[in-house]
Amino acid sequence: MPLVYRIQKKQFIESVLTGEGARLNGGRWNPPGTPLVYTSMTPELALLETLVHLDGTPVRDLPPFVRVSIELPEAIEDIQLSELPTGWDALKYPENLPQFLLPKLVLSYPALAFAIPSVIVRNTPSRNILINPLHPLMSQVKIVDVVAHEFDKRLQKQAEPPAVSTAQVKKSQRRST
Repeated sequence: MPLVYRIQKKQFIESVLTGEGARLNGGRWNPPGTPLVYTSMTPELALLETLVHLDGTPVRDLPPFVRVSIELPEAIEDIQLSELPTGWDALKYPENLPQFLLPKLVLSYPALAFAIPSVIVRNTPSRNILINPLHPLMSQVKIVDVVAHEFDKRLQKQAEPPAVSTAQVKKSQRRST
């Protein structure tokens, strides 16, 4: 049974499998009003996906996060690059992109989850896994593990002013006189 991973705020752990945040806000692969659980094939990709969505918030200022390991009951449908619409990987993706998966999110569709290439690490085997929380097989999805996730401070270094040498200061003073 496949394992997938998600890193998220601890305060929302009770709703981890509902897709509620995605339903409220929409995302690259779902329009507002459609729940979807965004996960990744590896904890490392889950971390990268989380980091790019912090919108510049310093990691030291973040609330507690957890890493969730989730077991899926069946194989994941792999969506190939050739199937994806033009612009799927643009930072400002096309407005119609969230509609792409809608035909596959109906209850009668056989797949519970979909493997989608990551925009962050393109052209690699790494995939994000999108889970349809309304699918009939969702009752077989299991949370295997929930552990505290601490962000390494080195992942988000703050910009420091460049060091100025004594020679540069003297040279600058000579020019101004």
